[in-house]
Amino acid sequence: MAITVSEREGVVIFRLTGRIIAPGIEEVSETLSETLAVRASPVKLVFDFKGVTALDSSGLGALMKVYSDIQPHGGEIAVINVNKHVKNLIVMARLITVFKSYENEEDAVAALLHHP
Repeated sequence: MAITVSEREGVVIFRLTGRIIAPGIEEVSETLSETLAVRASPVKLVFDFKGVTALDSSGLGALMKVYSDIQPHGGEIAVINVNKHVKNLIVMARLITVFKSYENEEDAVAALLHHP
């Protein structure tokens, strides 16, 4: 499991790879927390799931924690490159309206930048 962070036009992009599952989820949570700690609100985030081979409820919980931390301050989350397994998990958890899904990074960044 790994996470890399980049930025594009002020939107923070997290590229996730490998298995985003317990017990190794602490690494992802720490990286997310450290990155968000130095950002001004409102934070706009894109999670790229292209390299994700597995996601469990712990991984989804880490994403929900990020959302609950940034949403009250006007933050938003978009997801891209969501495979069928990850999408099914997001739908079953009824989070499909929380995590807006886009076809690619360009669409996600444009949507986040032009959303009030």
